[in-house]
Amino acid sequence: MEVNQKELAEALGLSARRVRELTREYGLFESGRAGDGTRKKYILSRCVKEYIDYKVEAEAPGGTNLIKEKEQAEHEQIKKKISILKLRKLKRELHEAEDVENFLTDMLIDFKNYLTAIPAKVAPLVQGEDDVNQIVSILEKEIYAALDELSEYDPLAIDHEKTIVDYEDLEDDEEGDEE
Repeated sequence: MEVNQKELAEALGLSARRVRELTREYGLFESGRAGDGTRKKYILSRCVKEYIDYKVEAEAPGGTNLIKEKEQAEHEQIKKKISILKLRKLKRELHEAEDVENFLTDMLIDFKNYLTAIPAKVAPLVQGEDDVNQIVSILEKEIYAALDELSEYDPLAIDHEKTIVDYEDLEDDEEGDEE
């Protein structure tokens, strides 16, 4: 049975304005044009079912299959992201923040110690040296050696205390997550 907007509103116990709002905001109440193309016509049985589904979902969130399927899809997306992160970690493309912090702390302490040792190391070499260019050359050599310490990056050194996770262990973890 086809009805116009006013008749649909009366059948559902709503105002015509509320019918328009539900149509605009939630895409409810699919309509077509009447034969003369002047007025919208609604199929009453379909609109009643849509409105009931809308009310059930609004009053009992999480109780419909649609929401459960959506949550399952989101859960699968999260599991996929976790798997990608674990794989990147295995490939040494990703490290734990704590491991990086410890690595950088150790590296910077070593760098500081290297720099503070330069005067004691260079003093005997430049003692008695009259040629400024020779003194500059010796200092540059030591400074570049210190900077080389900073430029060495080894992904294995970052998490040297961590054991390497076997890919089969990851698969076991994923199977355990599904239970």
